[in-house]
Formats: sequence, C-alpha cells, structure tokens
Amino acid sequence: MAHLFTAARSGTRCCILAQVPRDNASRLNRVQVDQQRPSWVRSLPTVETVRELIRDHYPLGPCKAVLIRSFTNDVYRIDAGEGAYALKIYGCGRFSADEVRWEQELARHLVASGVQVPDVIPLHGGDTVGVIDAPEGQRAFALTEWLPGAKPEPPWTDDLYRRVGGSLAHLHQVADTFTCSYARRQVRTGDEPAQVAAALADDPVRRRLVDSCAAAAGDALATLAGRGLHRGVLHGDPSLDNLHLVGNEVRFYDLDLAGPGWQIEDLTGAMSTDHADAFLDGYTAVRSLPAVELDALPWLGLLARIDNLHFHLITKPLTQGTASLAEGWVEAGFTALADTARHLGVGS
Repeated sequence: MAHLFTAARSGTRCCILAQVPRDNASRLNRVQVDQQRPSWVRSLPTVETVRELIRDHYPLGPCKAVLIRSFTNDVYRIDAGEGAYALKIYGCGRFSADEVRWEQELARHLVASGVQVPDVIPLHGGDTVGVIDAPEGQRAFALTEWLPGAKPEPPWTDDLYRRVGGSLAHLHQVADTFTCSYARRQVRTGDEPAQVAAALADDPVRRRLVDSCAAAAGDALATLAGRGLHRGVLHGDPSLDNLHLVGNEVRFYDLDLAGPGWQIEDLTGAMSTDHADAFLDGYTAVRSLPAVELDALPWLGLLARIDNLHFHLITKPLTQGTASLAEGWVEAGFTALADTARHLGVGS
C-alpha cells in the first residue's frame, strides 16, 4: 500500500493525488523539489498518513485522526485512549523547526506559570518538534493537548471582553519572564506595507493610501519607541476565534503567530470592537498600561488594517484562488483603512 496525500499545484485549480512507497512512514513523499523554485504551493496529508505519523513519533498508541482546519497550517484532532490532542503541521516556509521549538517552549513556560494554554506533547526522545518532507519542502509538526471548553458564541458582551482582557494581561505578564535558546522572528517584519503596495501597482489611489499610512505609522512608532514603548512576547492573534471558555475561565490557544514585538499590538483587535472599554478595564485591572502604550494603539491598529489587506490580497488567494478577492473582504479592508487614516489625520 502507498501513502496518499492531496496537494494543490501552483497555477492550477485541481487537486492531485500522489503515491509514495511505504518504506518510511515518517515521510510524506520523496518528490525532489527545487528549494529555490518550489513547484508546489501546499500539500494536505491524509488522515491515514497522520495516524502513521502519530504512531511512529509519539507514545500514544492507536488513534483516530480528523482534519479540523487546512489553510496556512493543517490541524488535526487526535483521539488516543482517553486523551484528545491537536496535531499542527506547519506550512512550508512559515517557520523553521527551531522557531516552532521556540513556540513550544513558550507554551511550556506559560503552562508552568499557571496560564491555561494547551501543553506540549513531546516526541519519542523528548524533542517537541518533528519535520516531514512534503512536495513543497520540509514542514514542521508539533502535538499539544486538545484545549477543553468551547469558543464563545454571540451575542458578545462586555463581561466576556472584560474577562478576555484580564486573561490576556496575565498571559503578557508571564510571557515577559520567558527566555529561550531558540530564536523567533519578529511578529512585524516591516515589509508588509511594501508588499501590499506592490500588489496595487494598477491602483495608484489605494497604493498612495497604503504608503501614506505606513509612513505615518512608522514615524509615530519611532517616536513612541524613544519614549520607551514596550517590546515583549505577543500572542499574535488573541481573538475570540483563538480561545475557549471553561466556565468563567478564558483559555487561549494557537500560538503560531506568537513572537517578539510591540506587545501592546495584541490589544488592537479587541480595541476595534464595541466592547473596547470593557476589554481595557479587564486588562488594566491585572496589568497597568503607561500612556506611551495607549498612544501606540491607534498607530498599531492602522498597521493591523494593512496586515488584514495583506492577508486578503496576497496570502489567501495564493491557496484559495483569486475568486476569494470578490468575497468583499478587500473592499471592506480598504474602507476600514481609509476611515482609520481619516480619524488619525493621515493624508489630510
């Protein structure tokens, strides 16, 4: 029998099945890929391959596997014995294996300090990260406990956001004591606005909007950095999509966007909602925020608008196709960017 995986080929809209000799269950395939010019965008391991990966690399015994989400990463729920786990196979080129090890060490640090995030399950031998070969290149993988509870459901309330704010503040407090021998790239690389602008070569009006917003935010943040704007470890995406409720307790998960940066940026999402005041009350009840942090929030929010456009203009169409450009997210993103710029006096 052969291993099977599905893969989306660059420049096509079809799925391709490939068969690989079953001489090494830790390998998805032996297709030779030019690392400088990969011919595959992304591949999707089947649940059969995932079960073999778990069997060969983790001390869990027989298991069931279900694909939960497939996009920039592939996430599977693993049920083995009485335990439930989450296997994440990272997209090729997103992070090196050592960067993923940084993420797992962060999770361990948070758990050891009382922050309720999913704990890490080590491989045979004790490593926290493995690597598989896929058509597009090497992909890191890691296993954690499955987080109990469930995502919050609407209607959203001030009480919910107040609890989320307090829990995020606690996470930040603990993350400030985290040290690691592995390196992790900055959450904000700085080239995101330039990439969005390049994608707008045929739309000079919107390109000027992006350029002016990025320049104004950059100047403002440089000034705020001189005033002591705090750099620390961010969760990276502490949205309601990335937390579970267990009774009244808020538990975050999905640390794959975590990293060093302007820590206050973690607050921009919640601060753009109708529950901003309640969220900020919950956060500051646990962790005080100096004026420089609050002054940075609108400028980091402006950059977050550009990040959102980067996702919908560049990242999403790469694997979902250009049809995704007509879903309305791009138009809404530009409207939000223009509104935020106007509020901050950018371009006026």
